[in-house]
Amino acid sequence: MLYYIIFGIILATILLSLFLEFIHESHEKFKKKIKFISSIILVIIILLIMTRFPNIISVIPAVFLILYRWRVFINFLLQTFFFKKRSNPSKSLKKEDAYEILGLKQNASKNEILKRYQELIKKNHPDKGGSEWITKQINKARDTLLG
Repeated sequence: MLYYIIFGIILATILLSLFLEFIHESHEKFKKKIKFISSIILVIIILLIMTRFPNIISVIPAVFLILYRWRVFINFLLQTFFFKKRSNPSKSLKKEDAYEILGLKQNASKNEILKRYQELIKKNHPDKGGSEWITKQINKARDTLLG
């Protein structure tokens, strides 16, 4: 009984550390991992159903054929209900917003902009625990003011 408790504590610790690592990923990596995990779960569910009901194996080709023939309608439903098109914000920042992101006044010189940019990048770089989104905003602000 003690072995089960120790095993449960170790397993819970491993799962907690994996979960914490999982939620601190960037948005793109998070989406990829969610797709991977959900596909693994789907395969496991299919395998469990197939062991319980072996006759289902003969139905799989028919299901694929139906999905293939109805793919246009299915894609339409997916696009309509699940994948909302985002409004495309302008890729360039306004100069006022760029100065605000860098924390500078409107009449800052090129050297001040570069110095402030370096300070913020050192603090917020993803390799040092910062956010990718914040780093992208800082880069956009620099490009807007200097480009």
